[in-house]
Amino acid sequence: MRPIIFAVAALALSACDTPSQHQAAGCAQSATHNVMWSRSGEPDTLTTWSDGPTCKQAAVVLVARNAQGDPLWTFASTHYDMTVGGAAPPDADNVTQEQMQSFLASWANVSLRSTADLPAWSENMSRPGEGVETLAYESALDREAYETLRGRGLPIICYAAAAAAVQCLAIEPGTRAPILIAAYGS
Repeated sequence: MRPIIFAVAALALSACDTPSQHQAAGCAQSATHNVMWSRSGEPDTLTTWSDGPTCKQAAVVLVARNAQGDPLWTFASTHYDMTVGGAAPPDADNVTQEQMQSFLASWANVSLRSTADLPAWSENMSRPGEGVETLAYESALDREAYETLRGRGLPIICYAAAAAAVQCLAIEPGTRAPILIAAYGS
């Protein structure tokens, strides 16, 4: 009786589509990059990965984790939106494994900047850098909060959020949590 139970269990397990079985046949890749961002002396890790039946159909994800491995920020999109923009049409070009790996490595390789590098938001402007910067900057913060954080010269990381858009994150000093301080694009 035991051999039959083990055989049935093995057959049932082999029929399951586990994530590792699905990923091996599709486009499961990743890249990592360390950056000193959330705490001095403790490197954070940015990991990007893809998952999909093909690289053309892959979702792509960026995760920032602190030195202890706790997630600080996540962002998800599609390869097509990140490289071309919008939803992929049925006749979109295929994406090779090599192209995806190159994209993920580049996306994970963010650089550390400072909030002081962001454009000023004067009282007479409706948004940061209005009329001065060639890129269109936006912030979900009000002008006073934006200028306070900008004036503190806090470390920020900026990552691609679409084909022609970037989002910048700072660590809010009071909560020690990431905050989206600015976004910009052409």
